[in-house]
Amino acid sequence: MKNSISILTMFMVIGVLATFVVAAGSALSATPTYQLECVPVIEQIPRTGHRRVVETQYVEEQVTTYETVWETEKRERRYTVARQVPETSFSERRYTVQKPVEHIEYRDTSYNVTRTVPETSEREERYLVARQVLETQERQVLENRRVPVQETTLEERRYMVNRPVTSYVEQVVDRGQFVSQVNPLPGQSYNRLAWHRANYTDPMTGESKWRVPGFYWTTMQGPVRHEVNRVYQPNYVAETVPVTSTLQEQRIEQVPVTRTTFRDEQVVRTEQVQVPRTIQEEMVRRVPVTTYKQVVERVDQTTPVTVRKMVSEERVEQVPVTTYKTVMEEKVEPYEVRVARVVPVTRTVRKPVTVTRWEPYTYTMERQKMEVRRIPVVTSSVTSSPMSISKPVDPADTIPVIETEQ
Repeated sequence: MKNSISILTMFMVIGVLATFVVAAGSALSATPTYQLECVPVIEQIPRTGHRRVVETQYVEEQVTTYETVWETEKRERRYTVARQVPETSFSERRYTVQKPVEHIEYRDTSYNVTRTVPETSEREERYLVARQVLETQERQVLENRRVPVQETTLEERRYMVNRPVTSYVEQVVDRGQFVSQVNPLPGQSYNRLAWHRANYTDPMTGESKWRVPGFYWTTMQGPVRHEVNRVYQPNYVAETVPVTSTLQEQRIEQVPVTRTTFRDEQVVRTEQVQVPRTIQEEMVRRVPVTTYKQVVERVDQTTPVTVRKMVSEERVEQVPVTTYKTVMEEKVEPYEVRVARVVPVTRTVRKPVTVTRWEPYTYTMERQKMEVRRIPVVTSSVTSSPMSISKPVDPADTIPVIETEQ
């Protein structure tokens, strides 16, 4: 259908041109000859479009939160203190003392007096050598010992214990996050030469038109770009938060207390003692000497000797013994305690809200169309050839035949 309309339009244009040529030939002698010429004309057409505008608005909301307020309270703490009270008593201590006792004994120290008669001979000589010998003796030793005796008793002990108490409080928490929002942006427009066919469809009216095929300046639209923006998206969630506080309470427990006392007792032990003793040992040797013959004469003599002996003696001694008695006393001590109290607080919060609207804007689009104009041509009398004469173009001479939109 479109091809038939285009062919019909082309025949009509050819017919009109032929009519003009015949009319121009018939009136050559009287009127000047006109020449048809296609002239491109660019027309500015205003257009109105809409673009998307994203705005962020803040909406005020009342949000109630719970805050912890600390207060100081004065309390009393009662506790029992054990105090040591010294007590002094006297006990008898019996021990044995070795006391030296000296007495005089008379020993026989008679000796022989020898008169020497000189004589040369060889004889055996016997002599005594004193040598010490250690003898082991056993003796009993009486000792006094203090034996510890432990006694365990149960006593009451009072103390304060902080017991945790958990309560639950509801609060509104913003669990929002940043999300990516994609906004399409129109591509950049530019002009370039493009090949156009003879028949085309007018985008404004939708009519099928004809034009001279060729290269024309065409406004091209670039690809659509997408812009990604980070937008905060709130999410208000009601949560239950546990709040732990401490509560003091008094406890009583039985505590075992161990006391240690000492008891005196006597212990008899046997110990070994090394006692040195001197013995006389006879030695014999032969010595070649000049000897004298001895005539022995006995001389009687008595010598007093002092002898020391150890005598055991028992003694009694008063020994002071200090014992400590535990006395329980109750004391009262004031102290301060910080108590947490939850108080509701109302605040005004500005909540961001994203609003999208379409804003109109005006832009200019260039449209190119072809106009056919008549240019007068004068024939010379000498050469009989047509010549074009330049003169101002009359708007009546313009014949709108072909329109090209770009």
